[in-house]
Amino acid sequence: MNRRFSRIWPPVLAVSLLLLLLQLLSGLGIVQDFVIPAPSAVLSAMLSERSELWPHIAVTTRIALLGFLLAVLTGAVMAILMERVRWLYRAFYPLMVASQTIPTIVITPVIVLLFGFGTWPRLLVVVLVCFFPLTLSFLQGLYTVDPDLIRLMRTMGASEPETLLHVKVPSALPAFFAGLKISATYCVTAAVLSEWSGSGLGLGVYMMRTKRSYAYDRMFASIVWIV
Repeated sequence: MNRRFSRIWPPVLAVSLLLLLLQLLSGLGIVQDFVIPAPSAVLSAMLSERSELWPHIAVTTRIALLGFLLAVLTGAVMAILMERVRWLYRAFYPLMVASQTIPTIVITPVIVLLFGFGTWPRLLVVVLVCFFPLTLSFLQGLYTVDPDLIRLMRTMGASEPETLLHVKVPSALPAFFAGLKISATYCVTAAVLSEWSGSGLGLGVYMMRTKRSYAYDRMFASIVWIV
């Protein structure tokens, strides 16, 4: 418990001191509200606009979670297929690696242009962004299984599906969860970026609307919810 607390309190203290400093600078007029609003103004906007924010939060959360779950399912299946079928690995692995160099903000307008506005294009953006790191991590884990364990299973007469289920997948779980952690950090960002290209509701839409109306306290309130 003490060790966990010792890990938590330094960043909490650093953020608290930063917010206090920003509040002090805003109160003295050194930092203007049209540049960075005071933390108290952002908190006030979060409370006063909560009835307006909740529908946007619900939409972004739903898109992010559903896209993340679909990416987990399709990514796990794709990694297993690529490990089992060699030509799939040769065909798609270089493309997956190359796809990681393409920024999400570049993919989003193309998908919206091809599939139009609505829920499905935004969902597709989240799936694509989360799919590749998860698939690559899980695939790497499947390929780094101890070969002695595989030979032992074959010696015992285990079939390939049994070897996959009892040896390869359990051994690859650390890599799978590492990819899961990366994808989880991407899903909300991808959902917000997809909303920038066209949507009726969502935190990305709310952020752009408040930015255009120069309501920076409300804009930063939406950023806090995203973070």
